[in-house]
Amino acid sequence: MARHFWRFFKRAIILAIAASAIAILPTYAQLDISPESISVSGSRADQISLRLTLSDSREAATLRTAVSDLRRADGKAFFPAEKIIVAPQDIDILVDAPAQINLSANLDAAKASGEFFGSLYLYREGERRVIPIVLRVKARLLWPWTVMIVGVLLGTGLSLYRTEGRARDEIIVQTGRLRTQMRGDGNLDHDFQAGIEAELLDVEAAIEDRNWEVAKAKILEAKALWQRWRKGREDWIAQLENAKKFVSKHFDSLDEATRSTVYMQGVKDQIDMIYRRLRAGQCESPQTLRDAFSEVRRLLIQYSQGDSLLQRLRQTRASASLPREREQVWLHQLKFLETKLQTLELDRDSFQSWYSEAEQVETELNTEVDQQSPQARVTKGVTARSLESATVASPVLPAAPPVGTFFSVSQTAQAAQKLAWFNWISRSVAIALLAWLGMTELYGSNATFGADPLRDYFALIAWGFGAELTRESVLRATQDLGLPSTK
Repeated sequence: MARHFWRFFKRAIILAIAASAIAILPTYAQLDISPESISVSGSRADQISLRLTLSDSREAATLRTAVSDLRRADGKAFFPAEKIIVAPQDIDILVDAPAQINLSANLDAAKASGEFFGSLYLYREGERRVIPIVLRVKARLLWPWTVMIVGVLLGTGLSLYRTEGRARDEIIVQTGRLRTQMRGDGNLDHDFQAGIEAELLDVEAAIEDRNWEVAKAKILEAKALWQRWRKGREDWIAQLENAKKFVSKHFDSLDEATRSTVYMQGVKDQIDMIYRRLRAGQCESPQTLRDAFSEVRRLLIQYSQGDSLLQRLRQTRASASLPREREQVWLHQLKFLETKLQTLELDRDSFQSWYSEAEQVETELNTEVDQQSPQARVTKGVTARSLESATVASPVLPAAPPVGTFFSVSQTAQAAQKLAWFNWISRSVAIALLAWLGMTELYGSNATFGADPLRDYFALIAWGFGAELTRESVLRATQDLGLPSTK
């Protein structure tokens, strides 16, 4: 019985103590706050404003407010409490009637970007509530955008230089070095120089058209021609001097009438062709040049042989006492042979055929002179052939047609301007899109951008720098695959 009494007594004491504790609890415990913590994000150019809602189920004393300084985690920066405006600072909360507190601040008051921590204190006599405040501040848009665009421009510039400027500069440097070496060789033949300069003109045209592969191929051809000259320099000089002396002695010394014949014009074309081949780099070695002039020498020698044979025929006819009628026949015959020699093809067979015919005529003339017979009959076939071929007409070349253009100068200028505008606009759009994407990824998703300036801004530059290079590399790879959308 006593045991049950003491057990009941203990329970009664516990209930009494609990009731007393509930009775003495502060009215503040009945205060409801929404939200129970404050978390705000924005840039240093923003003006933030938020509202807390308070309610109490019991009437209590006036509620007062206070805000602490907000400090960054590393302690190197803070947001001053006086820059946070709380209105009203004192508030009476009616029973079951919600009240509101407004908090506002200009984030420009933050001395640096980062995440700041502090508290909002709500208190009345002997009682308080603490509301945690987390403020995340990032840099203004101006500098991140500037840094991002600079990074994209750097990447774009490097991409353009890598695809165009680098190749152009390398070719220009090689061209300059080649011309410097050429100027340093005082004995460089003008035909070799003309050939190299012709290749360099093609290089300049390819650079103007931005056709780097063609420009590289042409500069290699020019350098190969220069190396060919340097390797056989002494032999080239000797062969070219011999060729010039030979042409001067055996061709240029001929009279104007002889040089204007069809045969000699063909010889002149052969000489010009040799020099054209030399300028075009088609003469592989000095021996090739020597063999080419050997053929010219053969052509001049065989013409000289033919002319000597004609001179003997003229002397034989002049020394003979032939009747007037036979004199005219032989004059026409010799004129025919002379004209045929002057219009002869340059191959060996044509000359051998003509020479055999001239020797046959010489035999006939000598026989007739020896006979000294006025009753010699005139061969009708020879006479007819002589009269028929006495005059050889020179071919008349048709006039060259005028050069016309399909597009006018204004159309060409407009097309060039449109291409320039298209390139600039497309490049600007690409830069804007890349910059916007980088800002979204690095600035927009980072609530404390600028807290670590070196890391954050370097990330922006690296993004802009690498994004254009990546775009250009992907474009080049797809072009190498031959995809239609990239052409």
